[in-house]
Amino acid sequence: MRLLSAMKKNAIFPIAGSTLLVVVGLFCIIVPLATGSPVGTIFIARMLLICGFVHALNLFITKGWKLIIRKIPPVVVPVLIGVLILVNDSARARGLTVMLMIFFVLDGFFKVVASVEQDAKINNISLASAMLSMLLAVTLAANFPNVPGTLLSIFLGVDLIAMGLVPLAGHYRKRVQT
Repeated sequence: MRLLSAMKKNAIFPIAGSTLLVVVGLFCIIVPLATGSPVGTIFIARMLLICGFVHALNLFITKGWKLIIRKIPPVVVPVLIGVLILVNDSARARGLTVMLMIFFVLDGFFKVVASVEQDAKINNISLASAMLSMLLAVTLAANFPNVPGTLLSIFLGVDLIAMGLVPLAGHYRKRVQT
C-alpha cells in the first residue's frame, strides 16, 4: 500500500504510461516503413490492446469516482475494438479500416469530454489531440475503399503518440505552475 501511495505522489504511472504510448506509437509508424510490407490486422489489434492496458494502469492512481468514470472509456474502447479485430481476423482491409474509423471517432469524442477539466477549464492540448483523432477518422472515411494497411498503422501510431503526449504536457504544465 505504501508503494502505491508513493507512486501516486511521484506520478510514475502517468509518465511511464505516456512514455509507453509514445514508444508504441513510434513502433506503429516505424515497423511498416522499415519492413516495407503492410502490417496485418493482428499487429494493429495488439497495439490497441496495449493502449487499453496502459490506460487501465492509470486507473490505479486515479482519485475520486468521477475521475475514474471519465477514465474508463479510454480503457474500454481500444480493448473492445482490439478484441473485435482479433475475433474477426481477416485479410480484408475494409473491415479493419471501419474498425479504426470507429476507434478514432470514439477516441476523439472521449478526448473532448476529458478536455473539460474539473474547474470547467478547457485543456487545449487534450482538445487538439481530440481534433487530430477526428481528422484521422475523416481522412480514413474520405479514402475508404483504398486505404493501405501501412497508412492504417501510421495513423494509429500518430494517434497513440498524441495520446501519450497529452498527459506529459499536462504534467509539465502543472509542474511549471507550482
